[in-house]
Amino acid sequence: MLPPLRALVAFEAVARLGSIGAAARELHVTQAAVSQQLKSLEQFLDCALFERSQRGVMLTSTAQQYLPAVTGSLHHLKLQTELLFGKQQPDVLRVKVNHSIGHNWLIPKLKDFTEKFPFIRLDLSLVDWPSREPCIDADVEITNGYLETETTRAERLFEEQWLMVCSPAFKQSHAEQLACGDIASLPAIQVKGYEESWMQWLAHNQRLPELPNIQLELSNSLHGLEAVKQGIGMMLVRSLVAERDLLSGEVVTAIDGCMPSESGHYLITANKRDAKVNFFCDWLHKQTQGSQPPQGAGEQNSAEPHTISKPKQSNP
Repeated sequence: MLPPLRALVAFEAVARLGSIGAAARELHVTQAAVSQQLKSLEQFLDCALFERSQRGVMLTSTAQQYLPAVTGSLHHLKLQTELLFGKQQPDVLRVKVNHSIGHNWLIPKLKDFTEKFPFIRLDLSLVDWPSREPCIDADVEITNGYLETETTRAERLFEEQWLMVCSPAFKQSHAEQLACGDIASLPAIQVKGYEESWMQWLAHNQRLPELPNIQLELSNSLHGLEAVKQGIGMMLVRSLVAERDLLSGEVVTAIDGCMPSESGHYLITANKRDAKVNFFCDWLHKQTQGSQPPQGAGEQNSAEPHTISKPKQSNP
């Protein structure tokens, strides 16, 4: 059985305000109308809800048990009505981010953002490649490389290092070869699209220029790391993308050494930002301050943001 809605609204207002007169003023009706709604609700429930006196009204014990259900139902109905039909729609922020940095770095931090800015609803899209025309269908893009345009601005978010990683079991199985840097016959995983190569990494770390045996190619580092965990082979990966897996011990460095990344992850927005974008960008910069390459990542480049004028087709 469903009691009349107007009667429930009157009951909740009187219970909350402690006065029929105060409830009448809030509801913009007469005191007589409120009293009539309370009477109709008591008749419907066949139960007294208030004890009336010259000092006002007090809830009966039954009404005290009933009130939380009424209050919660009315609040939920009001909220859903506002979301679907009201003018006070939540501010939607459209964020596009590449798979690896989104999965391994951004999403684990988003609880903090949603708690600080509950009035902003995030519409998050995970992608493999940078947009050819950034910020057309998104307010914010976090991507590995970018295309410079007249209408957007870009800031480099991190200074990262290239590391050679593998699973603990893989390292144990090939301990002797890895210890002496003999990787020519070892299986490896390659992520498509990166500009930096195995040969560059080997030369930077003064290793013999012998390529490993590439047995698997994938479109992004997130899937590459999963293949590493399965013991398929070793892989070159950016320090920030592998940070969580390195800290958990699910992957380890196959060979000591690193190489500064020339390309990197950028925050891209329109030149003119609205409030919700500024909120997100300010929050994001605070998160990046605590993100450093894992121990042993070695030398770092300047952390000053800079731009590039040609597309950087690097994967997440």
